[in-house]
Amino acid sequence: MQGTHHIPLLFYVLALLALVYFAYNLRLLFTVRIGKEEKYRRVRPIESLLNALTFGVGQRKVLSRRFTYASVMHFCLGWGFIELVFATTVDFFVTRGWFASYLPTKDTAWFASLNDLGGLLLLVGILMALFRRAFSKPEPLPQDSFRGRGNLLGDTGILLFLLLLVLGGFLSEAARLAVEQPGTAAYSFIGWPLSGLASYSAWASVERTLWWGHAITSLLFIAILPLTKMFHSVAVIVNVALTDVKSLGLVRPMHVSALMEDPEADLDDVSLGAHQASEFTWKQLLDSVSCTECARCTTVCPAHATGRPLSPMKLITDIRHDLYARTIRKQDEPEELIGGRIKTAELWSCTSCGACTEACPVLIDHVPTFTDMRRYLVLSEGEPPEQAMEALEGMTNRGNPWGLPASDRLKWASEASLELPLMADKKKADVLYWVGCAGAYDPRNQEVARAFVKILQHAGVDFAVLGEEETCTGDSARRLGEEYLFETLAMQNIETLKQYEFETIVTPCPHCMQTLGTEYKDFDGDFRVQHHSQFIGELMKAGKLEVDASINGKVTFHDPCYLGRYEGEYEAPRDLIKAAVGGSSLVEMEYNRKASFCCGAGGGNMWYDMEEEDRMNLARVRQAAATGAGTVATACSFCMIMMDDAVKVEGKEDSLQVKDVAELVADTL
Repeated sequence: MQGTHHIPLLFYVLALLALVYFAYNLRLLFTVRIGKEEKYRRVRPIESLLNALTFGVGQRKVLSRRFTYASVMHFCLGWGFIELVFATTVDFFVTRGWFASYLPTKDTAWFASLNDLGGLLLLVGILMALFRRAFSKPEPLPQDSFRGRGNLLGDTGILLFLLLLVLGGFLSEAARLAVEQPGTAAYSFIGWPLSGLASYSAWASVERTLWWGHAITSLLFIAILPLTKMFHSVAVIVNVALTDVKSLGLVRPMHVSALMEDPEADLDDVSLGAHQASEFTWKQLLDSVSCTECARCTTVCPAHATGRPLSPMKLITDIRHDLYARTIRKQDEPEELIGGRIKTAELWSCTSCGACTEACPVLIDHVPTFTDMRRYLVLSEGEPPEQAMEALEGMTNRGNPWGLPASDRLKWASEASLELPLMADKKKADVLYWVGCAGAYDPRNQEVARAFVKILQHAGVDFAVLGEEETCTGDSARRLGEEYLFETLAMQNIETLKQYEFETIVTPCPHCMQTLGTEYKDFDGDFRVQHHSQFIGELMKAGKLEVDASINGKVTFHDPCYLGRYEGEYEAPRDLIKAAVGGSSLVEMEYNRKASFCCGAGGGNMWYDMEEEDRMNLARVRQAAATGAGTVATACSFCMIMMDDAVKVEGKEDSLQVKDVAELVADTL
């Protein structure tokens, strides 16, 4: 938006000073170097470039139906800002005579329109953001006015600064157009009408002042950008570029067992888990620096929605505050992170459902970070939730969180006169049916196990079970932070599984699926694992299982977090429901698929209670009942327990039943 006149030397001096100060403040980005190495990270240059372009520049995850107003606002802010940076860069090059024959001038018709469009988008975005902060005020959104949580100017302050920058740009452009009268002036569809609001002499008298005002304001913005919330515009590009999208949500091992067994290890000097900035990985710290504080993670968090003391956004920014306190401000005794900034109740409120990561537009990976802090509480401080101790002891002593004997693992089958083939006898089978602890010991899930066996036998599948050799996969132990117990169970299961030959492990539990099929790979346990809904679907497609749509009534489906957001499977269970009841009888809840609302059992929450205003499973059952369906179907052992319990608590046994998708299919056979 600057004129064609000669640019004074003073401007270049000021520009150099602004860039030097900008570069100096980029040290904030390099504070993450105090973090630990990412042992499992692979550098993929092409993937990094695509991430930067799609999630960073393209803002792929910004647009969301659930956040319509915020999506439009951020789209306008982001693309308006990007276009103006592009336009300013081109103007600078052309003014200096660099690439002049290849670049448009400010009076090239399409370029003039594009510049005004960029300014308009940014202006609309700023006004929407100011309205949101001043009037609508979404509850999870930080409301700090001008002060900012460690940021210069604060959220409202930087918006007003940007507003000054945009308005100054339009006025400067209007003055130039009035004075120079270029033939393409009309293409500046905002600047040109503004230029007609005053006379030539009036504009000429203020043209230099407006130009310098806009120039100095722009340079000042560049200089202080890293000290404001707008720093995320830089940090986010780096963060998304270095994010392994396929591994989001994946908890990585600490190899605690090897450390415990090392005779030379001084465990007194080792902090297991993370309780200060230097104990997180550099990527986890980069996540914290990149947080835009948009509050989307907190808005979709089921723990927050039901009144638990958890805001995923707060926990991530608390880590950033700890990082800066120890690096930039170099405080000798900064406030404790865990037990200080972050209360233990906040950490134990998380169900590891992954809704926060799914909603995050800048690819922050919340759950593994929260798990590392839980690891510190359990392994270093010996402070798991008191109620969870019984489940942990059960897994330690008897291989299952119910604490029941291994000799009872097949009681569900023998009581129903089912004779199941054992891998110990067969040594080889096409399918290893992983029943899971819930299927073995929980009465409601035992019915699901019997239904699945009925399907396997009806389809003539060559399968076998481990029986007493099967132990808990360790999912709950890991989510609770008891990594040593998890590793012990993992190694025991891997050793057992490697004794036998099978093509596929099939399980009704998405938690077992995630652990066996994904997390065991870090311990040399590479197995093909399918969810029972996927396997049943394959049987149907292969013509080995004919299912008639003979069940009457409407059915709604509750997406399990670990089957959907973690494993990416949304259609297989729905296909089974449609086959059993007909496609038109499947009705969706408001929150479904990627936006599904957690039942409340994940993250080890199955084994302890938290203070909350409303229980998650009760809230979810009310959502199911609101569809008018007579059946809520699910496909997870934990979800079955939680939903079945909620139906009883809500007194809806006569109007709403809970069924696993395998039960629906078995009922048609």
